[in-house]
Amino acid sequence: MTSQQSIGNLVADRYAFALYELASKIKCVDAVLSDLKIIQNYFNQNKDFKLLIRSPLISSNEKLLIVEKLLLDDVSDTLTITFLKVIANNKRFASLSSIISRFVHINSEKRGEVLADITSADDLSDKEKNEIKDKLHLILGKKLLLNYKVDKKIIGGLIVKIGSKMIDLSLASKINKLKVAIEGAQWK
Repeated sequence: MTSQQSIGNLVADRYAFALYELASKIKCVDAVLSDLKIIQNYFNQNKDFKLLIRSPLISSNEKLLIVEKLLLDDVSDTLTITFLKVIANNKRFASLSSIISRFVHINSEKRGEVLADITSADDLSDKEKNEIKDKLHLILGKKLLLNYKVDKKIIGGLIVKIGSKMIDLSLASKINKLKVAIEGAQWK
């Protein structure tokens, strides 16, 4: 499983870097980034879309036609459509979400921004989001881009992920640590 993840990361890196380099060369990074964020929103908000893209039963050409129809009004740059055609031809639609995430990350690095994923059990208020941003800004002292996600499984608290570092302040994590401690104490 780990080697498959490594291969998937390698594929996402290669495609994202190639797309970023080409978009930089023809000066349309912002337009492509905007288009890719629209596609990522479909992934995040529509389970059927996610299943469609990852399904091995649906051909890449069929996926391309469906995605083109969905994005007909939203996508603004021809490079995005050309890129999706390359993904279809190379049968890499299953990696599309990872490629988009990697592209966003590359763009943030090039602009000197720090990308952080904040996961909470419930939607955060604007005041809570601002407090988190202010505290992270004090610690990191850089331009921050924060992605907020909701995951009911963490029960409460937050998980903050910045690059390869993660601060897990979730209630689910604390409960698991307590379970391990109790199970360990029973054997003594």
